[in-house]
Amino acid sequence: MISVGDHAPAGVADRRRDVRSQQALAEWAAVIAITAIAVVLRAVFVGEQSLGYEEAFTASIVNQSTFAAVWHGVKATESTPPLYYVLTWLWVKLSGSQSETALRMTSLLAGSLTVPASFLAMRQLVSARLALIVAWLAALSPVLVGYSIYARSYALLVLVAALSVWALGAVLEQPSWRRWTLWGLAAAVCLWTHYFAAFLLVAEVAVLFVKLPNARVRLVLCLGGVAVATSPLWSVFRSQSGASERTSYIAAEPLSGRLEGLVRQFAMGTNVPTSWLEGAGIALAAAAAAFAVVRTHRQAATRMLGALAIVGAGLPILSAVSGIDDHLLARNVLGVWVCVAPFAAYGLTRLRSLPLLAYSAICIATVIAVQSDWRYQGSTDWRGASVRIEAQARGEPVAVEPGLELAVAGHYLHRTQLLAAVSTTNLWVMVQPARGAGERALSPVANPLLTQLWGTQFHPVGEIDYHGFRLIHLRANAPTVVAPAPANNGPITTPSAFVLGP
Repeated sequence: MISVGDHAPAGVADRRRDVRSQQALAEWAAVIAITAIAVVLRAVFVGEQSLGYEEAFTASIVNQSTFAAVWHGVKATESTPPLYYVLTWLWVKLSGSQSETALRMTSLLAGSLTVPASFLAMRQLVSARLALIVAWLAALSPVLVGYSIYARSYALLVLVAALSVWALGAVLEQPSWRRWTLWGLAAAVCLWTHYFAAFLLVAEVAVLFVKLPNARVRLVLCLGGVAVATSPLWSVFRSQSGASERTSYIAAEPLSGRLEGLVRQFAMGTNVPTSWLEGAGIALAAAAAAFAVVRTHRQAATRMLGALAIVGAGLPILSAVSGIDDHLLARNVLGVWVCVAPFAAYGLTRLRSLPLLAYSAICIATVIAVQSDWRYQGSTDWRGASVRIEAQARGEPVAVEPGLELAVAGHYLHRTQLLAAVSTTNLWVMVQPARGAGERALSPVANPLLTQLWGTQFHPVGEIDYHGFRLIHLRANAPTVVAPAPANNGPITTPSAFVLGP
């Protein structure tokens, strides 16, 4: 009996280890499969769209030959930290390509890696099953897919924020020096990626301060290390904050609309083709999250994730409402996505996961509809329009409406802005399509500024229409002077037009 008793616990322990090992293998197999789906859903669209207005700045920065030039470019033209641009610059140098795909590869990789990072973070804080659902939502989320094929830092922000939450959970589980160092490293990378990550980190610091009272000295030392690691950012931040016109458009938009946009984009992304599709997705996600809050509000993990989300998004909202500093946009607070997603994931798994199936179908349909149709894509088709006008306008100046898009048009036409007035009898005008008030789809501009900007000497003699663009050929009876910018060119933040040289 003693012999049997001695060996039984060992056998039970072995079986338990085998079960845990099999469960872990099954979980990671599922994570790998979900990550593969995320990669495919992003890769098929990554090179489809032309570069957008902001992406043109990324292209200009990573085209520099030296790291110092990249650093200067970020200070001179951006309002975010330099990590994303440095990584993209390195990738462009290694790949030898500056195609749309190459410029967006950092975002694609970050968006895809957000799937396992979200799983790790949520398995640390809640459960493996719920973590898998969060990973699934990260793979299909229209807003995360959209920014994964956009050459800016937002997809990287979501990834590093998820890693910081994972490191936070690791410290709370076992506050060893190794794990503190891991969290400090994640915090520093967050700040090197996006300034708004600081709001989430404030919430994480508060959690660590409250939950680990005996480790506050370590917390202070860790924060000191973060301060040292991010000290080079101060010169970048000072240079960028001195050029307020770069982000002045944000505060000019109604705050109520931006708050509404925060909910809509977190749930369904941007430019959803139909109101019923968007409404169904928002209703499912919001109802699921509300259900989770009601059912799990007493759980420690729920309270902590809720606090991270509330502080991470609430501080920017409070700053905007109070007028202290208004840079509130949904994309700037995407770092809290990983803290909000578990609430939606919990609610969507009710009723035998039928809500999850419905929401997943809506997300996939939305991603395909938006990313495969120029009317709903985030960027207009400057690449295709440039191909169609290039041969027609050879040797002749090309005006760009609106003027903000000059860099994008110049990128695809391989031209630079006209520096001095020229005399010509022919002028081509590229008029970008736009969304009217309350409209979801792009459409051609009905009454572009022609006579108001270029005078009565020029009159239209032809037009090419392509994907909403109006490529208008103007001709004058006698040589007429065309300036780099029209005399009545609107405000400096939204110029009506600029001209590319012949």
